[in-house]
Amino acid sequence: MAWRNDEAGNVAILVALLAPVLFGLVGVAVDYGTWALQLATLQRAADAAALAVVSDMQVSGADARRMQSLAEAYMKGGVTLRFGDGPVAVATKPVTRERPGGRFVEAGGTTGRTPTGVTLTLTQRKAAIMSRLVTPHLTDMTVTATAEAVGGARLCVVGLAPSGRQGIRLEDQARIEAGDCAVYSMSSSAGSLEGADQSFVSAATTCAVGGFIGQVFNFRPQPITGCPTLKDPLAARPPPPVGACLERDLVLRDGSFTLRPGTYCGGIRIEETAQVKMMPGIYVIKDGALVVGPDTDLIFLKTDCLHPPDKATKDACHKAMSIHMIGSLKGEGVGFYFTGNVPRNKAGGLQPMVFLPRSLVELTAPRTGDMAGLLFFEDRGSPDGRSFDILSDGARRLVGTVYLPRGTFSVRAMQVVADQSEYTAIVAHRIALSRQPRLVINARYGDTDVPVPQGLGSRSGQVGLAR
Repeated sequence: MAWRNDEAGNVAILVALLAPVLFGLVGVAVDYGTWALQLATLQRAADAAALAVVSDMQVSGADARRMQSLAEAYMKGGVTLRFGDGPVAVATKPVTRERPGGRFVEAGGTTGRTPTGVTLTLTQRKAAIMSRLVTPHLTDMTVTATAEAVGGARLCVVGLAPSGRQGIRLEDQARIEAGDCAVYSMSSSAGSLEGADQSFVSAATTCAVGGFIGQVFNFRPQPITGCPTLKDPLAARPPPPVGACLERDLVLRDGSFTLRPGTYCGGIRIEETAQVKMMPGIYVIKDGALVVGPDTDLIFLKTDCLHPPDKATKDACHKAMSIHMIGSLKGEGVGFYFTGNVPRNKAGGLQPMVFLPRSLVELTAPRTGDMAGLLFFEDRGSPDGRSFDILSDGARRLVGTVYLPRGTFSVRAMQVVADQSEYTAIVAHRIALSRQPRLVINARYGDTDVPVPQGLGSRSGQVGLAR
């Protein structure tokens, strides 16, 4: 019996010795959980406060006292203190980029540099059970957030895709000319913006949240990388109402036609030499496509007639190009809303809108109403990846904003596009140019009474978090 008593005594001694260690480990685990939660809370508060300070800075200027006061006020409402927690210390520093795409340096005050953003630092000592003795870094917390205004350039071309390569991609001899405004790719990928072959992008500012792929000659100026992530500038724009079908599977061929606003179920096809004029208003394209141009031109959707891969394709392309047909679509004060399911066309693609090579398109967006300033508007509930194609060499007047939050805006023309427009803006999930188009993005907003949607043009006022 003595040895059993000795064993029990040894166990009791062992438990007594280990108890502080066990309680300490439990305490550290609890501390770590509350530390991680509080750190995430502080970071969210810092991000939100930095954005608020920069937004105010654009209106009120970079006043150091005002920035500090606003940040402190934001913290009081954004961070809840628990029993034993220390206060949250707030420090604000006006900053600007050392060079385009470079690191942030202090601005304002004695530096003489104009602030374009703010770095906000929050520090706090967290209440702890054991961490103060074992792992002090679980009690002393520091987070930072930097927000900046996106230059003075007006947004006019925006690729919304948040990830994946080729948010904006150009190849062959495609060009974007946006000298008075900003081209912006939201993708965080290293290939967010891509200029391949002999393509070229010129803009007041070219920005990518991620990186870019291309040579020196593909961009002027060189793209800025690591740009802040912006919200969709048109995310708050409500869609127009969708009414009962005015027409079903409408096909127009030879002759002159006038269409009135309404819902066109099954889409609208303008073929051969049809000349179509649209009365002002909203045209809902439901469960179908808007197609302008002769059927023979559909070969341009499924093959590259610029470089045909074989003799049969070359002959088919030559035959299509030898048929002289021009279908036209013209409208002042018209907007197109694309909704529903689109069946595959004869080329096998899912394209809610196609302007074929031998078509003439002249369109101006509405001045007032649900689609004021919007020329094309895609349903936000549409499947991802559908393509809105411009292959036309006669689409030179497109006044207004193209808004495709789920689709790809594709330009595969051989000539200039949109150059006769007072202004054109493009906000699409992805933007792709190939073959030989020269897409001209004018920004002469004062030369037309077509309004620029809030968030674009001269009223962009965009701010975002810097990576």
